[in-house]
Amino acid sequence: MASEKLERILKLLAELLNSSTPRTAEELRSKIKMYPDDLVAFRRQFNRDKSALKEMGVPLEVIPVGTSERTAEAYFVDKKAYYLPDLGLTDDELSQLNFAANSIHLIGQISEEEALRKLGGYSQQTPASGTTTSFSASSILRDLFEALSTRQTVSFVYTEKSRTLEPHLLQFKGEHWYLTGREIQSNRVKSFRTDRITEFIVNDNTEDYATPEALTGANFDTISYGDDDPVTAKVMIDRSHIDWVENNLDIKVNINEKGQGIAQFSVKNYDAFINRVLLLLDHAEIIEPEFLKMKLINRLRLIQRNYKESHA
Repeated sequence: MASEKLERILKLLAELLNSSTPRTAEELRSKIKMYPDDLVAFRRQFNRDKSALKEMGVPLEVIPVGTSERTAEAYFVDKKAYYLPDLGLTDDELSQLNFAANSIHLIGQISEEEALRKLGGYSQQTPASGTTTSFSASSILRDLFEALSTRQTVSFVYTEKSRTLEPHLLQFKGEHWYLTGREIQSNRVKSFRTDRITEFIVNDNTEDYATPEALTGANFDTISYGDDDPVTAKVMIDRSHIDWVENNLDIKVNINEKGQGIAQFSVKNYDAFINRVLLLLDHAEIIEPEFLKMKLINRLRLIQRNYKESHA
């Protein structure tokens, strides 16, 4: 229960920090799928979570929204009040302070002595790292907080592949936490959904590593974030729809020597890509790869068959 409460509070805080406008309790409830369906139970649990955030020092503001006849409470975290100003600390001091704060205020499962030891206040032998155990998503988050703070590499299995990563960033989006970092094997920056990580360990590495200054984190575009093998798809776009594609899909469309509009998509989610092409109806045609063309054809056949059966 303690780990579920931790995860729920972290998600609540992330939603508030990611929002540029105040959010009502119902809006937050729709985003965080960990609250009970019963309204009374939800209110009770939500109020406890609000109190926990305030006890952690989060500057949670309550703002009335709505009309004069019907108002509701909305919640907002002022980022200027939440984040500390520059204290002039070194990178090492910042990482140790960050870990101690996470240990005491968020995790609640590491003793104050352990947190102080991380700050240099205690000297005691630590257990050997590198032991593989069975982790829940919340325990992975706890260990990732430490790995990020101390700049330790992590190893895990993801999509049946063993990977070693220099962790750079943790993000919360759409009910999931995402880890971004440099994968040692490929020397590329990649992102991973933490709840799909297995056989997770924090490595006892001795060499520090640098975190990139310009770090964008996970790409949450549905077609370019997924588990399918990455491919580049070329789509021919009718000239009448080029402006719409560029403005709404944020994709540059080039004009070839035949005057045809050609758009390139980086695809890691095949089904989401097919859905996007279907938005354009007969104003788009997949040029390559061939297997995605066949997927689109099979999807159209299925739609046609379902339509005939429903109107038989």
